[in-house]
This record gives sequence, structure tokens and C-alpha cells, in this order.
Amino acid sequence: MKNFTVEELNLMCCFNTSSRKRLIDDMKSVTLNDMDGEIAELMYKTVRKLEAMTDAEFEELYIMPDGMVDDRKEDAYARIRR
Repeated sequence: MKNFTVEELNLMCCFNTSSRKRLIDDMKSVTLNDMDGEIAELMYKTVRKLEAMTDAEFEELYIMPDGMVDDRKEDAYARIRR
């Protein structure tokens, strides 16, 4: 399985993540010329990683914005401490 950075995972959250193919198609539909160079490079690298993985590997990914992951960890920790 490909290792995605936090930035790549956050970027994926901006698109339809219902399937690997749908996510790739949605990301490719964005014109890279309309983006900042750094974001365009991030988009390109993310799509390349998605294309290199299988659908089964994609299904194992937990795609959620980084801030939400932290919130859920804190909520779970608070429940444990009660």
C-alpha cells in the first residue's frame, strides 16, 4: 500500500472518495494550470499514488481530514477517562 502524507489525505477529502476510480477522475478533472504550483504538484503526486494502488488497497485507507482525526482521538480519550 502507498503511504500518503497528511497533506495528500487532506487533499483527497476535497473530492468524492467513494471509490478509487471516482477519486482519480475527480482529481484529474481539475485544471492544474489554475492552481498554485505547490498544490498542483501535490495533486499530481497524489493521483500518481492512487493510480499505482489497487482498489483493495484503497478500500483499506482511512480518509478523513487531519483535524477531524485529532478530534475523534480526543473524544475517545475523554470517554475512556470517564
